[in-house]
Amino acid sequence: MRSLPKRINPLILPEVSPPYDELLSRRRLGKTNLSVKPGQIGTSSATKPENLGMFEYAHLKAPLPKDLKGSEIFSFQLPQQHPEAYFLMRRSKDGYVSATGMFKIAFPWAKHSDEKTEREYLKSRTETSEDEVAGNVWISPDLALEIAKDYGMFEWVRALLDPTEIVQNPASPEKHISPPPKFELPPIDSSAFAPPQPIARRTRRSVSPSKMASPKKSTAGRKPRQT
Repeated sequence: MRSLPKRINPLILPEVSPPYDELLSRRRLGKTNLSVKPGQIGTSSATKPENLGMFEYAHLKAPLPKDLKGSEIFSFQLPQQHPEAYFLMRRSKDGYVSATGMFKIAFPWAKHSDEKTEREYLKSRTETSEDEVAGNVWISPDLALEIAKDYGMFEWVRALLDPTEIVQNPASPEKHISPPPKFELPPIDSSAFAPPQPIARRTRRSVSPSKMASPKKSTAGRKPRQT
């Protein structure tokens, strides 16, 4: 049975999150060049030639707790090195969302085994991209909304997917960045704003977008999995 970490990031819960309109205003477009050393090209999904090069995306910065003691997915030598925020990302190519970023934001105290288990679950879903661009698992907007309910971050992901225009960064107005394709948001379900249901949550006590892993999803549909 699928399980999720018990401890959730309290800073993204509905009762303390910024108003929806403010979340929309915080969105930005970004562009980065994904590259690796010559000897690493083609050694993994993320380093395939087609998954390298210029990468465009929309992002929404979400806060992380100051004390991440016990975290394995945010493991730094000194507490002051812990990031204060992490990015929700949606790639411009096809509008897919980084499930990797969603998990790290929702469960910042997670163990590596937690992340691996959820990654395997997401990779089993047909709405998940087969390739991993920038090292991330990328999922369709519809699946992102479904997972966001499990993670207790529905409003954040909904804001990232909102079809309204994303304001260009005023610091670099001359830089053209392609936005993700428009996504028609489904009608709001009031249950999405309820606290996340315990999906057999475990009882453990427990950066930069360019450093995230991302898979490539073609718009031509997914190849059937071999069994």
